[in-house]
Amino acid sequence: MPLAARVLFVVSLLAPLPAAALIGGQPAPANIAAQTALIVSTRGASCTGAVLTRDLVLTAAHCVEPKSDYAIVVFEVTGPKIVPVSRVELHPRFDPEHFRTRKPTPDIALIKISAPLPATFRAARLSRDGSAPRAGDAFTLVGYGVTAEGDGASAGKLNTLTLPSIGNTIDDTGVIMVRLSASGGKSIGACTGDSGGPVYRGNEVAAVIGWSTGKSGQGCGSVTGATLVAKQLDWIAKTARAMGSSLGK
Repeated sequence: MPLAARVLFVVSLLAPLPAAALIGGQPAPANIAAQTALIVSTRGASCTGAVLTRDLVLTAAHCVEPKSDYAIVVFEVTGPKIVPVSRVELHPRFDPEHFRTRKPTPDIALIKISAPLPATFRAARLSRDGSAPRAGDAFTLVGYGVTAEGDGASAGKLNTLTLPSIGNTIDDTGVIMVRLSASGGKSIGACTGDSGGPVYRGNEVAAVIGWSTGKSGQGCGSVTGATLVAKQLDWIAKTARAMGSSLGK
């Protein structure tokens, strides 16, 4: 089956879709939607990414590490359209084992797409604040993931959710992973399909969603982990140029 047919088959499994994503989230406003992309693959998985240019998207490394064909989905009036991914670059220090054990690792990647996104998309601005967040600092998660854990049909609509920082973990290279969680035992947070999604602090993308856990240590709805991007800006800019894309100031 050709790439387009295989990926559109995956997309077809997402529709018709409820109006929610992220567990406990709310529909994303238009300005955030314009900076966010849905990533799908022929292995049946989906992730979220932040648009850096009309042909370059920032996402989580673990989303695009497995061998597969990837594409961006553009939702048009006539139906979903795919834009194939032509190149993937993982951060060279990304450690899959650290990701699996919830340790800090630069879980970020850049993906180049084969044709520009429509003019309705615009570039997200990346934060240059490399300081560790304080407990209680507010962050807004954005993702196309499921709203009901284990129900793939509940994915595919872009949502946002604001959560406070409950702490940080920093490795010996300076990678900062911020942990986000609601108070009062509420089961809200990132889930399947939200990985790679942008995490805003104010109007800037401060982090990339990496993982989530449930109250039992598995699943979703308790703690969300995200990699801060400020200390990775040199790699992002250098890699973007090598991929033929120029980031704005």
